[in-house]
Amino acid sequence: MKQATSSAAVQSRVSEIRLMAMAEIAVGGTGLDGQHYYNELQGLLTRPLTNEFLEASVMLAVIARIRPSKAVANLQKLRTRFVAIEALAEFNAFEQRIKKYLAPAVLTNHGYHEHNFASADHSAIWAQVDSHLRTLRRAGYEVFLNSGTLLGVVRDARLIDHDDDIDLAVMLNATTREDAAQEWRNLRFVLEDLDLFETDLPGMPGIYKLKPAGDVEIDLFPAWVEGGRAFVYPHTNGSLTAADVLPLQPCALTGQAIPAMPELMLAENYGENWRNPDPFFKFPWAAANKRFAPFLERLV
Repeated sequence: MKQATSSAAVQSRVSEIRLMAMAEIAVGGTGLDGQHYYNELQGLLTRPLTNEFLEASVMLAVIARIRPSKAVANLQKLRTRFVAIEALAEFNAFEQRIKKYLAPAVLTNHGYHEHNFASADHSAIWAQVDSHLRTLRRAGYEVFLNSGTLLGVVRDARLIDHDDDIDLAVMLNATTREDAAQEWRNLRFVLEDLDLFETDLPGMPGIYKLKPAGDVEIDLFPAWVEGGRAFVYPHTNGSLTAADVLPLQPCALTGQAIPAMPELMLAENYGENWRNPDPFFKFPWAAANKRFAPFLERLV
């Protein structure tokens, strides 16, 4: 009985916190300390997660402008649940309240930004990206459009509206993961000499950030061929052949390089339903990093 009472008290408190968050999202100006209540909510976490918990978590993250990737992941969980009970309209209404509260900022996996590709000057972005790629080509590197950027130009013939960064991959000369790791580490110094390097990411050694295109971040990922198989961190771990990727071909939209068989790489990255837009798609980083551990461990 005591455990049941405790569980009921937890659920009651989750409901109270959700209502406070709903009030702030609905009218604003309540002075709600989103960070404080987000922390309290995490202390009330029980499984299975309830819809009330997920909704409260999303709203508090948005109010405090924290944990954007987690907020997107929880929105995805909510949408899946509402679709399962044929109540998508209810989820859509919740999502629209979030968007209205945030406007003009938008929620993405990368943060709360007042810019995304829906309203950006794509020609200016591509001009800056082209400048970077020409510099890398002159230095002897083949670079191609990758991940979300590749998805946009192939599926939508434009950068994806809800996306906000550019993804590139560089073909390393290495033919083993050991050599790939060494070459990737050395590439940082090359990028610095070329005045292209912006920063690396703590805890994510397989990504370099290049100098941005205005407000748009540019991420660079390593790729190599080993034993006739293609490796492109973080999504393709020998599951495609070298011929699926090379030789690179020009993108019909931008003229920039893309893989020989981009559809196969997109299926590896986003699943067989990659042609269906999903603004809440979450890449399985933990599983990917586990698959690439023999490479990543050599970068630390």
